[in-house]
Amino acid sequence: MKLLERSSPRFIRGFFTLVALIVILLTGMNFLDVMIYKATSNDQCGWLERRDGKPGALIVDVVPGGVTDRAGVRNGDILLAINGKTFTHPFQAMNIINPLPPGTFVTYLIERDGEQFEAQVEILKVINVQYVAFFLLGMTFLFVGYVVVMTRPQGRVQRSFGIFTLFCMLSFGLMSVSINPNQDPWWKFYPLALSIGFSRAVAPAVFVLFFLTFPFRHRIAEKRWFVWTLIGLGLLVTGTLFFGLGSSLPQPVVQVMAMVPLLSFVTGLFIFIHSYFKHVEKEKREQLRPILISIVIGISVFAYIVVLNAADPFVLFTKPFLLTPTVLIALVPAAFGYSIFRYRLMDIDLLLKRSLIYGAVTASIAAIYIVTVYGIGSLIAYFLGTEENRTLNIVALVIIAFAVDPLKRRFQEWVDRIFYQERYNYHAALREFSQELPRLMNLEQILHSLVNTISSVMHLEKVAVTLCDVQEGCYTISKGLDQRCCQFEEASNGLLALLRNSRAPQYVGLLATDSESIRIHEDDKQKILEAGIVLVVPMVLKDRLIGLIAVGPKRSEKVYSQEDIDLLSTVGSQAAVAIENARLHRSEIERQKIEEELALARRIQQGLLPDASPVIEGLDITGVSIPALTVGGDYFDFIQLGPKKVLVVVADVSGKGMSAALYMSKVQGMIQLAAHMYDSPQEILVHVNRRIYDGIERKSFITMILAMFDLEKREVKICRAGHNKALIASNGSLEYLQAEGIGLGLERGPVFESRLQEVRRSLNEGDLFVFYTDGLTEAMNPLHEQFGEEAVRHVVASRRSLNAQQLQHSIITAVEEFRGPAEPHDDLTLVVAKAR
Repeated sequence: MKLLERSSPRFIRGFFTLVALIVILLTGMNFLDVMIYKATSNDQCGWLERRDGKPGALIVDVVPGGVTDRAGVRNGDILLAINGKTFTHPFQAMNIINPLPPGTFVTYLIERDGEQFEAQVEILKVINVQYVAFFLLGMTFLFVGYVVVMTRPQGRVQRSFGIFTLFCMLSFGLMSVSINPNQDPWWKFYPLALSIGFSRAVAPAVFVLFFLTFPFRHRIAEKRWFVWTLIGLGLLVTGTLFFGLGSSLPQPVVQVMAMVPLLSFVTGLFIFIHSYFKHVEKEKREQLRPILISIVIGISVFAYIVVLNAADPFVLFTKPFLLTPTVLIALVPAAFGYSIFRYRLMDIDLLLKRSLIYGAVTASIAAIYIVTVYGIGSLIAYFLGTEENRTLNIVALVIIAFAVDPLKRRFQEWVDRIFYQERYNYHAALREFSQELPRLMNLEQILHSLVNTISSVMHLEKVAVTLCDVQEGCYTISKGLDQRCCQFEEASNGLLALLRNSRAPQYVGLLATDSESIRIHEDDKQKILEAGIVLVVPMVLKDRLIGLIAVGPKRSEKVYSQEDIDLLSTVGSQAAVAIENARLHRSEIERQKIEEELALARRIQQGLLPDASPVIEGLDITGVSIPALTVGGDYFDFIQLGPKKVLVVVADVSGKGMSAALYMSKVQGMIQLAAHMYDSPQEILVHVNRRIYDGIERKSFITMILAMFDLEKREVKICRAGHNKALIASNGSLEYLQAEGIGLGLERGPVFESRLQEVRRSLNEGDLFVFYTDGLTEAMNPLHEQFGEEAVRHVVASRRSLNAQQLQHSIITAVEEFRGPAEPHDDLTLVVAKAR
């Protein structure tokens, strides 16, 4: 079912046609065997096992005037042998006479009152009325199901009904079988045997599940455990019968197991009756009443068959006329077809009548054409006296055919126009729309043209075209439809996802009566129902969904035909190209402007960063900032406060791109000003936080770490405002700095100042300080694994003997190797300082 949901209408029709032909071929071979080639022989009496357990059979139910009666055999006689062949069970006797052709006389060895005599009995063939009735039941169902699927191949209910009818044909067409591995060729035996096993295993589940979903969908049909339980029971019964395990079971149990498909079908009929009275609304019961009546008749026929066979197991041989009422079970599929086409139960528009009339008219035109050509040719030949010159006759016929053909073609076109006027209107509309599109460069003009074309040509009051874009969201132009109800959210189980996966039109007109006709989430269902949308057609370009066309019902209240859907798909495809071109044109202009602006912003931003590392005696220091985009929100700076004093700044503005870059520029100016006003990193951060709190959006903030190196005092003061912990190597140890602090711009003053903690450390030769932003530790590889703090620690520990520039290069290289082909998702800034 999932495969068919994602397939095109053409594939579904072809697939169903192929499967239907295979099923008809298999059941047809079986029908010929049962009714003709291997028809059961009949001598118009019954055979029972002897009560004394001896070989032979007890003759009962001899038909008066029948072939056995005319041979002088009576009820109570013992049949000992047939044509000299003895047997121990009546089944073996049947195997003796079944291969014989009808009309053959066989010799029965009869024992009566202790005396034996021979009787010549004529062999007849059984007309298995019961099997014919079941075969007719399956064939009628398959015919109705085929028409339903061909008319509406993408409907979920229609496909379910089609599958149901396939199993009806397979199960009932193989209800009586006559296959033998010793007699039948392999190409016949194995397909039939596999088909019998498959149908008996799966058909019970299919029958029950269909009636649990039609005409009302019961919740238990959605439970996987229930579905697998039904399939498991079918497999268990089939395995028991096919692998000989049933020989140890009582015969009544085996007979019941063999009838499981039939019993499950009858169970489904009872489920339909329950649903009809319990769940179907009263105003809709009239549409289902023919099916209900036929089901009551069908169940009565099934009961009649069971009672009749129980009362007289030889009724097929002795009173076959009593089985004639079984053909009434064919009323069940006939009633299904009547209700489906009369009341459009499954949204089927019955076009058969128009098609038949069209076919008859076309055939008449062809016949008139042939008669006209031949008649005129004959008249010319007669008057010219050229009856005997065949070559001249042929030439005359060809000339006349060419002369009359234009008239015939014009008349045929006139007939086509009468029967399929919509097709001509659609072609004309497509030509006009195709000519108009190249002149439209504005996106809104294209959408308005599309809506107006569809509305006018198809006579629709409700039309909407919605463009769906992940970045730009949904944009809708509509006529007669609320735009809010035509805009659908991106969701894994939403309408957009369904259209994107199937790339095929979705008929949603049954949602009001069958909420499970398509599987989408409730929000989208409510929008569709509220707007009155009945058909949604995807607009696909190069396997990419760019939008959808949603339409309401036709003014004529007719169902959308395949021609309608083809028109919508074609118009949508043409518009999709124009829409994409308009978008690309607009995007290209905007992209060029943005690229120019970003290039300028990058040059400005790079100019704000230190162009070289400061030269301070006793300190080796270097830094780098790599934006994820053209511009970024990371920032580092070296602010020299004296010959032997420098302030190192590393900051990260939340987010990235242009907005983060602007905030970074603002913060940089504040830090450079405050650095010359205050003597400690803590005081600098307190001052900047107060200044920036009122000028930053509440959803934004800045993390920062300041390190003030004083080489004259041989000390460093570090203060951290919510930033990544600095990695410090000193006296052989390697640890992350433990200091409190929250980000800038999150709180005006008291909380920020109380949480801020400044750390003072002495500077010794070889002490190493690594400051960075989270773009380093959170760098991801294609498997979405992060580089992490431990990896940074490992690189620093293994290469701490290098100078600052070499260590920085090693860290950046390690990150790039870890990330591989994955794109950077955040800005990366790194500053390395080493005392010497």
